[in-house]
Parts: sequence; structure tokens; C-alpha cells
Amino acid sequence: MPEPSDSPPRRRFNSSERAALYLAADGRCSRCGSELESGWHADHITPYAADGATDVVNGQALCAPCNLKKGSKQPMQLRQWQRRAVDAFYAANAESFLVSATPGAGKTKFSLYLANDLLERGIIERIVVVAPSDNLRIQWADEASAAGLALYPVAPGDTDGYSKAGYIGCVVTYQQLLGAGQDLLRRSMRRPTFVVLDEIHHAGDNKSWGDALRIAVEPAVHRLCLTGTPWRRDATSPIPFVRYDSNGTVAVDYAYEYGAAVADGVCRRIEFHAYDGEARWTDPARLRRSTNEENGKSDVSVEFTAKLGANMPDEDVSAALDTVYEPKYAWMPSILAQADEMLSEVREDVPDAAGLVVAERQWLAQGYAALLEQITGTRPPVVVSDPKADPGSRIAKAQIDQFRKGTGRWIVAVKMISEGVDIPRLAVGVYASKTQTPLFYRQVVGRFVRTRPNEEINARLLIPAVPELMRHAREIEEELRHQLEIAAQEDEKAREEGGLSSGQGMLDFRTPLSASESVFDRAILQGAEVSAEELAAAQAKAQELGIPRLYAANLVPLLRAQDAQTQVAVADLPHQVVREVEIPQHRREKLLRQEVETLARKVAYRRKVLPKDINIELLRVGHPKRAKATVPELEAMRQTLLQWLGAS
Repeated sequence: MPEPSDSPPRRRFNSSERAALYLAADGRCSRCGSELESGWHADHITPYAADGATDVVNGQALCAPCNLKKGSKQPMQLRQWQRRAVDAFYAANAESFLVSATPGAGKTKFSLYLANDLLERGIIERIVVVAPSDNLRIQWADEASAAGLALYPVAPGDTDGYSKAGYIGCVVTYQQLLGAGQDLLRRSMRRPTFVVLDEIHHAGDNKSWGDALRIAVEPAVHRLCLTGTPWRRDATSPIPFVRYDSNGTVAVDYAYEYGAAVADGVCRRIEFHAYDGEARWTDPARLRRSTNEENGKSDVSVEFTAKLGANMPDEDVSAALDTVYEPKYAWMPSILAQADEMLSEVREDVPDAAGLVVAERQWLAQGYAALLEQITGTRPPVVVSDPKADPGSRIAKAQIDQFRKGTGRWIVAVKMISEGVDIPRLAVGVYASKTQTPLFYRQVVGRFVRTRPNEEINARLLIPAVPELMRHAREIEEELRHQLEIAAQEDEKAREEGGLSSGQGMLDFRTPLSASESVFDRAILQGAEVSAEELAAAQAKAQELGIPRLYAANLVPLLRAQDAQTQVAVADLPHQVVREVEIPQHRREKLLRQEVETLARKVAYRRKVLPKDINIELLRVGHPKRAKATVPELEAMRQTLLQWLGAS
């Protein structure tokens, strides 16, 4: 079937085309002739960005190194936030500069661009990257190679790699600086050096890491500190090269948060689906004494029953989660089954979309893998090594790399895929961890918000309906809604002026007794809570309209507005001024303006122009100013932008 004329050209080669390219190349790289291995690339001869067709006639089979070298010849295009961050770096003219950017926004690309710019300006002669894990050490080196910068990933125990000939610098881990690497790295900075400290909050994992880092990279000309989430001071493990405000929160020099990233079309929107359930357990540490002391009864264990969504003491929250997370009880099997059903919906639109389960402990992760095998027929990989401390992390890295390049449905991890690991095809997640800190929670969220070309999907994270986790979800959604409103207001003002818009511990003696099936409680999307009934109605409406069910949550605000209008129209309120009609209409207009704003930024990004140029073009083709547009006019504007997005 031919593709619709208003859809963007397909970028990725499908499985049959990949097979044809592999066979045409006799299983060897078309450039270097080496045997193709897992992870080989189906590549455009004429680049897709230069209107090269996604067709076997314009395709070739390349090994990963050759494709990276080929990619390094393409000029690096920065997003708007990255350009602003570069300008802020030079304006600060400071030895240390901290950037907080949401996962998936492009911190790596920004850092490598800045490093290359400093080289071209003659400010530095060498580049050093310090990363939190072995996996990221390799990943940074690969990304640098794609950007035309040869950085050597120094393996543990390698004393020659810090100043290896033929490389402009190196990549090491924080762990490596505890040994001989501390002095070796410092000596490698005899020439002017630019240091990138990735996820620098890891320097506070223990005091010795921070001390070693301070000694090792103190001679650098500039130090770029990166993080995905600001943190608070830990008096026992101070983090070097960052400043703190009076409240003990880290002071960021440039911030690009999740809300702005979604508004710019840089990150996916994420839906939070909360599930309630009942847990029963006993705890011998909490006893009750029999009221009949004469009959000789002894102390007995107290039995507890609680719903996840109830307000409970911290120790009861921990116990309830211990119970529902048990694979043998009904809650986890039911939530995994619902998550897999969601993944199937997403895969109708994105065939290689994948899911991640974040588990609390290794034996639980193995149990979840067994449950997923029963549901899907295939046992998913289980990643259990700690890449910061376990020598066996090489096995974990291989598992992650294989999953990243493959098409498997699920991967289960014991916390370790909380940050830094880039698997853009992750679209559905199950949060089965007891950790309730904002930092860890946002790191997990960051695994699902990375975008890929020509994908317009919402990611979904299934969470227990625990009040603290719900609060984190609301904060993220409120941040998003607030940022979208700011972006829209700034753009309207700029156009009017003719300017530019700018973990909790385990209680080992508790005995879980049972857990009910998970019960969908609510979703959190666009700053509002969506009930189970509303989501079901939206799914039915999506099916009626021929829209994939994975977009159902996006229909809820529109259905609410329609329902409110209907209720007002039929209500018999002779003595009341019917002002309620204006409220849903305004909310609908606001939603449409936000959507038009996001689409305009996406079109601008794809055309490599400024957002104001798209707004001027909208006026030129007959659309009114957005601030004065009616709902039908906004809908027409949205349709125009969708057509432009498809043609860009």
C-alpha cells in the first residue's frame, strides 16, 4: 500500500529491505569488507537529511564503525536550547559550568559540540570525559567518534590509555580515579584540557570519589558538569566543582527541563498510569499482647491490610510494596499483563517499541521475567549487574547493547537502567521499585522520553498508586503544563512585538500474605488526573474514530469539554447565568494553542529555521494571530502545521 501523500517519508529500512541489503553485500560491510555482526547498520547512500530515499537502491550495509565515520562528516546541527547553553557557557567565562538538562534532551551532543568549538577556537588541545559507568564510558567514546572527535575509552587497569597517541583525549569512569587513574589523568592535562563530568552527582556517591575527582581534574581549563536532575547537598559526600544555594540545593548555570523539552518537540510526552491494590502481611517486629493474661497466651504477630493508595506510615508503605511486588501474588502478574497489552498497542504503530520493568531485587527480577515469559512466550533478558562496582557488568552491558539494537519486547533490570543508558525504543515501563526519591524517579522517567524521527507517541509508565510516587508524577506533569503555558505566552508576546520567542530499607522479618490484582486507579496526563472510566470511554472513542488506542488518553480533555457542553445545554437552570459554557471552551482553546505551539516548534526544528519564521508563514497563508483565533481557526491552523510537518 502506498504511503499517504501527507505523511513524512519513511526513514528506517524495514526488515525485508534490511535482508535485501545484507544479502546484496554478501554479509560484509560495503566499505571495509569486514563481516557484518549484530548491530550492523542499514544506511542511506544519499543521506535521508538530503532527501535520500529509503529504498534498497539508495541503501548499503555498513558495520557500525564505518557508519559512525561516515556520520562524522555531516555538520552538527544544534537544537535551540543547545545553542543557548553554548552562549551561556561563553558568557559565564567560568572554570566550572553546570548544565541540568532532562534525559533525552541531548546533553552528549551539546557537550561534544562545545568541545569541538573550544578546539577550533584554540582554547583547548585535549578533551576528557568522566562518566559514571563502564557502559557510558564506551557510549561516550562512540558518540564522540560520530562527532569527529577521537576519544579513547580507558579500560580498568590500562595505564597507557590516558594519553594514548592518535587520540585527542580519553573517557574514564569515576571509579577509575580511585586508583592510579587519578594521577595518570592529572598528568594528561599538561596541555590545555576541557573536562566533561557526566552525571556529576555520582561524585557524591562516597567521599573518596569526590576527593579523587577534585585532584584529578583540577588543572582543567574548563569543566562542564552535567546532570539530569538537580540534587541537594550531602554533608558527608560533598561534590566538587558545583555551587549550592542557601537551601542546600545545587545552583544550576543553565537548565533545560522536561516541560521545555516536550514543548520543543525534543522529548516525548509521558502518561503516568497508577494502579491500586490491597496487600496483607504480618510483622513479628510489631506485636500485640493478649488482653487475657490469665490464659497464658503469648505475644502474636500483627496482621496488616492496606490499600496502596491509602495514607500510611513509611514502614507500612514499604511492607505493602514488598507484598504487591511478590511475583506469586496477583498484583504483579496482572499489572505486567496490562503493560504488555499497552506495548502491543504501541507496537502497532512502532513495531520495535519495547518495555522496561525496574525491579527492586534480583530474585524479583527473575520472577518478573518468568511472568513475562508466560504472557508473551519469550523470556526477556534480566540485567542484574551493577556497572559501577561489579566486574560482571560487562555481561550486563552486552545484554543492554543487544536489546538496544534488537526488537525484543521486554527487558527487566534491577535499578541499573535508571540513567545514562540510551534505549530510545523504550515506550512502556513498570515501576516496581521501593525507591521514592525524586532523583531516582525522574531518572527512570527519563528512560522513556527519548524521541526518534517520525514517531508521535506518548510513553506510558505504570506505577503503584502510592501517594509519594503519585506526587512525583503530578510534579512532572505540572512542570510540563506550566512550561507549555509559558512557551505559548512568550511566543505570543514575541510575535506581537515582532521579536524572537525564546530507597527505603527492607524489613527482613515481615511475611507477605497476599496481594490482590492490580486495579487501574487513575492516569496523570497534561497535569490532570484521568479516571478509569474516562480512559475506557476515550479508548472506545478512539476505536470508533479509527485512531490507535495508544492515543486514547490524548482524547480525554476533548471528551471532557464535549461532555461539559452537553450537560450545560440540557440543564434546566432558569435562574443561573450559564457561564459554565465558557470554561470548557476556554480549556479547549488553550489545549489547541498548546498543540499548535508544539507543532510549530517541530516544523521549525525540521526545517532548521526559527519558530518565528513558521509563525510569520502561518500569517502569510491566511491564518489569524493565535491569540485571537477561534476554535475552528485553531483547528485549521493545526491541520496546516500537520501537513507541513509531513512534508518537511
